[in-house]
Amino acid sequence: KVPTYEYYGFVLYLFSTLVFLTYLLWAYLPSPFLHALGIFYYPNRWWALAVPAFLTMLIVYIYVALACYNTEYLTLPLGSLETVVDDAAKVAVVD
Repeated sequence: KVPTYEYYGFVLYLFSTLVFLTYLLWAYLPSPFLHALGIFYYPNRWWALAVPAFLTMLIVYIYVALACYNTEYLTLPLGSLETVVDDAAKVAVVD
């Protein structure tokens, strides 16, 4: 049996490295150099800073939103008997 998953992973690694290097070249090379390479249409350089900043803030928002959700909906009320967790506790069964 041929281990195809390793090949797929290696191709994905090469492709992602190529995309990242292309992104870095687009972000840092001046426009005349890109024109000399024959590249005339490319997005504004503002996006080189905006997209990573947006993604960073999205990750921070998701982290805070998940913490708030866990605190608000998954935490038991303080008056609940299930909040008492102790080896010596005798939790009464309420019918």
